[in-house]
Amino acid sequence: MLRGQVAVFVSCSEKFKEAVAWPVRDALAARGLRPIVMADEPPLPGTGGGAEPTAGPYLDASSALVALCTADYELSDGSRYPRANIVDEIQQARARPHLRDRCQVLRSPGVLLPSDITPSSDDLDVARPDVAAEVVLKQLREWGMVPAPAAAGPHPVSAGADDDTERLFDGLPPGDLDEARRRLYPLLRDRDPGRRRQIARDLHRVLTESGDHGRALAAASLLEAAAGLNPGLVPAEMVETLAGHPGYLARSCAAALLRDRAAVAPLDVPVEVLGRLAMPSTEDWLVWAPAMAAVRELATRRRDAQVILEALATSADVRDRHAAATALLAVAQARPAAVAAGLAGRLAGDPDPLVAARAAEVVTALGPGGDQDEGAG
Repeated sequence: MLRGQVAVFVSCSEKFKEAVAWPVRDALAARGLRPIVMADEPPLPGTGGGAEPTAGPYLDASSALVALCTADYELSDGSRYPRANIVDEIQQARARPHLRDRCQVLRSPGVLLPSDITPSSDDLDVARPDVAAEVVLKQLREWGMVPAPAAAGPHPVSAGADDDTERLFDGLPPGDLDEARRRLYPLLRDRDPGRRRQIARDLHRVLTESGDHGRALAAASLLEAAAGLNPGLVPAEMVETLAGHPGYLARSCAAALLRDRAAVAPLDVPVEVLGRLAMPSTEDWLVWAPAMAAVRELATRRRDAQVILEALATSADVRDRHAAATALLAVAQARPAAVAAGLAGRLAGDPDPLVAARAAEVVTALGPGGDQDEGAG
């Protein structure tokens, strides 16, 4: 379809365009089709806009190809051939799944074509383009293209059924995010906005209220998939509720959601919520590990996020300080200029040798003068 009509690519030579191709074009247009004589067409939007339009995008938009193989060249031995562009366009069409069985070839008497193009063809009399047009229309009718179908409309959406969400869980392997995404996508695609939001709320409810660990784990995967497909379905308030939940699985999901959001929308990550999760001394590993991954990602793009590392660096617990130094090293290796001044140097003086050694790596990665406090000489 092209601009709401069934498109038919008319391959022809410039020499016979006015005498043959245009009458065929007009006959197809009169039946509600969208004939394409490429020499008369501007480039399609988004295809580069060069001076010479290329056939590829128009073939992709077409539902059939009609090749008018006229005798453009004649050799001394009497052999007759069409223009090379016609042969090329037939070959391009046959290489496309939607056109390989929708190529009609008409050729003038004696015109030769490569043997791999088509085993048969219809006759073309350049003096009777009206006859050629009827031959083309007859074939298009057999392919079900005439009359033109109604213009393509938007994909239908509906409110769906109350058990939409329940079907997502059926046999879903716990923790399988890829499968969760595959299952969720067609459901979100086919549901209206209100139902999509309800699906996200249902998943959130299962995650926070279900006593079945496997079911809650599946809900976490589905909710992460929902946020990846449409972040608006999992608003900040929902993430904060998960972050404050007593169950580690909900908090782990919140950390994963913030980690993913940090990569694509760093300004949308609430630093204070992330900081509550990024605490190795008090949190479950399944919570603080993805939260620290979010901190590392965020710190390279939002200087404010390093306040989390500064707070961890002053913790009485060595696990927090070591995590801060490890994260700071990752930031220094990715973007040295993003490292907060003086932080690595302070950690390098830590009483714990492992923390100090890790911080020394940061100082080395920053290079001379790379970790001076602001205002230092």
